[in-house]
Amino acid sequence: MMKAVAIDIETVLDREAAERCGYTPCDDFAPFPLHTIVCASAFSVTSMADGHCLYAIESFSLGNRSERGIIASVEEAVSDASMVYTFNGCRFDLPVLVTRAAVHEVHVPRLIDLQNRSRVGRHLDLFDQIKRDAAPVSLTHLCAPFGIPVKQVSTARVSELVASQEWGALEHYCESDAVGCWLAAQFWNSVQEPGFARQMWHDLAGWVVANADENPGLLPFAAVSEPPRAASQTGSVDDIYF
Repeated sequence: MMKAVAIDIETVLDREAAERCGYTPCDDFAPFPLHTIVCASAFSVTSMADGHCLYAIESFSLGNRSERGIIASVEEAVSDASMVYTFNGCRFDLPVLVTRAAVHEVHVPRLIDLQNRSRVGRHLDLFDQIKRDAAPVSLTHLCAPFGIPVKQVSTARVSELVASQEWGALEHYCESDAVGCWLAAQFWNSVQEPGFARQMWHDLAGWVVANADENPGLLPFAAVSEPPRAASQTGSVDDIYF
């Protein structure tokens, strides 16, 4: 049995910390120590010996717990994971989680361990992996060719959702990125196994449909994108000779 967990966090500016260091809010993304966590999601996929997968999604927001509670919940969610997936987790999610854990004096040994890049095989930062081969891209850009439905609303809306206390909408937003990160990793890491990632998506879609009442924010993942077909009317790539 192997358990993979994809995590994502949503944050807003810690205005008190920003004021202390003289940081003026602007269009640029604030340095990671100046963020406070408002939501986090953990999507787990447990591979069983018979080949089946068990799926689960958990979200923690200020609507149901404190920031300290969010951090403790993420630590617990990854505590028994064989592999943790993030997108830009090495530069953002994990540093923010560990920084805020220090602020709130929360014991997070697993999150600290995941931040250690020398511990290969425990944490896969998809952003880091892709950046080795090409210029940095966003999760939205990476998911677009595969039709993976992430970023349903603009990131600028996070502050608006927090201000209006729309915690359910914020959790759905965060969940889509956690699931999208895991799904994108399946495509990226199974390029030598054509069809494998799409089959994983079909299995996920079945779970999404069966649990639509409990996880309505994941319904966009129920529609599996099909591979592109040849557009030429005169022939396909198989008809090309060299």
